[in-house]
Amino acid sequence: MPLRQGFSAGNTQSMAPQSRALPVLITRPEPQAQRFAHDLTARFGQKLLPIITPLLRPVLLNPAFPSGPFGALILTSETGARAAGQLKAHGLPETAFCVGDRTAEVAAAEGFRPVSADGDAQDLLRLLLAYPSQAPFLHLRGRESRGDVTKALLAQALPAAEAVVYAQEPAPLTPEAVALLSSPGLVVVPLFSPRTAALFREALEKMEVCADLSLFAMSVAVAEEVKGIKATSLNIALHPTQRDIANSMETALFFA
Repeated sequence: MPLRQGFSAGNTQSMAPQSRALPVLITRPEPQAQRFAHDLTARFGQKLLPIITPLLRPVLLNPAFPSGPFGALILTSETGARAAGQLKAHGLPETAFCVGDRTAEVAAAEGFRPVSADGDAQDLLRLLLAYPSQAPFLHLRGRESRGDVTKALLAQALPAAEAVVYAQEPAPLTPEAVALLSSPGLVVVPLFSPRTAALFREALEKMEVCADLSLFAMSVAVAEEVKGIKATSLNIALHPTQRDIANSMETALFFA
């Protein structure tokens, strides 16, 4: 399938003729999964049926921290922001540069002063480079991460360090999700991260899939991980946000 941002790859079935709610597999970790399910119900009502099957389970760690002091934190996920709240006793700085608005909201709730890049990793890097006076930076990240913000900052002669403060452990599809994928019918699958997309692909490789899959990727990087999945359509959100992936779903499913 060709990967075109903001467009469908293949033929997406419209929701208009559907007499039943379309099932939507939500593979995000908790609590993001519950929040996305709630948002879908508020937006689409009974036209969609959210089915939660997290493929990752966050586990907070208690790592050794690099020597400081640091001028500001870097937070690239909600889980990282929650971990930061649990690690305040380590004397963390109050200012937190965040990849997006939701991460910033969680950081604020944990007592930090967030500055949001409102985008992706490249937007965050541009934001950090605009605030050299806040260095040294401390990136609190997950064990598995894509990109290297700390390395990019050091390459620009800005002091930075990192600490691995959480892990995302793989989790299997729920029995309900397996039963749904093993039966005929259209199933909508929004995917939010390359790792989750890869885990979903690997899970499908171990079972017989009878459902017609309509895939919605948050980014091109996510879409690359599902190239091997047989699907009726593949859509890529215009921007890497939950709002835009829901917009993509509405356009493809309602107005195809």
